[in-house]
Amino acid sequence: MARLTSTRGGSWPPSRREARREFSRLSGQDEHTGPSTGLVIAGVVVVGLGLLAWSYLGADLRRYLKIHSM
Repeated sequence: MARLTSTRGGSWPPSRREARREFSRLSGQDEHTGPSTGLVIAGVVVVGLGLLAWSYLGADLRRYLKIHSM
């Protein structure tokens, strides 16, 4: 079966990567493949708050769980 060619000389149907690149070009979106900066910052803040809470409440929480299991 002969392959169809587009006006730009590429094969038809286009590969997924070519289709994704064309869609991002037409929609005005940049090709971005990583997590957003805001999401990374939010994750670091959540982990930091968890560590801070554990440092303040860890000993008391362990003591409470020990008493509770008696």
